[in-house]
Amino acid sequence: MKKKGLLLRTEKQLNGGAIVSGVGFLLYLAAKALGWETTAGSVCCVFGLIAVWTFLSAAVVRKKDKETVSYNLLWGTGALALLLGACAVLTIRQRLGL
Repeated sequence: MKKKGLLLRTEKQLNGGAIVSGVGFLLYLAAKALGWETTAGSVCCVFGLIAVWTFLSAAVVRKKDKETVSYNLLWGTGALALLLGACAVLTIRQRLGL
């Protein structure tokens, strides 16, 4: 598959993105449990963007080639994007005082 644009294209890249997103969520939980609010906020914002990017990439590849991306990968990246994205939005709202 030819690489065009910023989205991930191969199954190996998508699996790597899902792993990085999962590790980011674990880092967020650890930082939050230790009371490191600033670190936890930064981690969820950065890894939230990575999770959304991975989910969008998986959705685009799944639409074009259903054999490459399984439903497990699509739903898993979607769940991570939702969790980290929600945490990032709430962190930003809290920092802005909204």
